[in-house]
Amino acid sequence: MRRTNHRNLVNVGILSGRIPLISLVQFIAVAEHLNFRHAAKALGISQS
Repeated sequence: MRRTNHRNLVNVGILSGRIPLISLVQFIAVAEHLNFRHAAKALGISQS
């Protein structure tokens, strides 16, 4: 079984006119924290 690539899901979502929920959550976190690093820490994610 292949691992799902989040970037591919985001690209397909944008091209189809739909935004994945996780992308919306991440966008809101950055808007609230006004800082990518703080938003990532709050969401418990890191750059891969």
